[in-house]
Amino acid sequence: MQVNRIVLIITLIFVSNYSFTQSDLVVKVMNELEITIEDCDEMGQFPEKVLPFNKDLTVIVIPKTGKKEEGMFTLDSYVVVVNNKTKEIKHLYYESYKTSGWESDAVYINDISIDTAKYLVQENVRAFGVVIHTRSMSQPNPYSSNYISLFIPDGKKLQIILKNFEIYSYGGETNMNCWGKFFETKTTLEMLKRTTHGFFDIKIINNNSEINYKEKDDDCVESKTSTNSKQVLKFSDGFYKIQK
Repeated sequence: MQVNRIVLIITLIFVSNYSFTQSDLVVKVMNELEITIEDCDEMGQFPEKVLPFNKDLTVIVIPKTGKKEEGMFTLDSYVVVVNNKTKEIKHLYYESYKTSGWESDAVYINDISIDTAKYLVQENVRAFGVVIHTRSMSQPNPYSSNYISLFIPDGKKLQIILKNFEIYSYGGETNMNCWGKFFETKTTLEMLKRTTHGFFDIKIINNNSEINYKEKDDDCVESKTSTNSKQVLKFSDGFYKIQK
């Protein structure tokens, strides 16, 4: 029998990317914000990425531990844009764990990444994204999801214009051998030319899949069906929202 693909998929989902290293730029920013590495003990990672459309600037995410209890924790979110040469903080976004939505519980945060795709939200304004990656610990009932937030500069601050929008989800159940039923949704954000309240609309394209595994003739056979659905995000009252 070929290598069981169900086990392989679950193994890939359960890979963690924690890192306790800090660049000199991150150290400088944390010192200025009076945040210690001990303050960030639950995540222990500090994503950073140079903006491709302005290589003098770097985005840094600092996930500071907020409320912590047995089996769960929440995070204050610091998103910072820094000048690479002067080390000056150009733009800053802060949100308390009470409202950030960055929470680890039964489904917990296992990674944070920065997305610099071409999110042109106004004629001369390009947003960048911060993506929260979550997963469950259950192998018989695996679950994972990714959520993106979009930011643009607003004076010395960063303005969040799309908050914790789900762009990926995967889950299902398996006997850990050669039977399983899973769903997977991959979401693409496509910038449109029409505007609402001065911001380009965003087309949401969802690729929805159902994946089944069963044993047949001493082999593990996959069957998959996929459909697409579409929605539109429009800007209203400071945020992008699904058009109703």
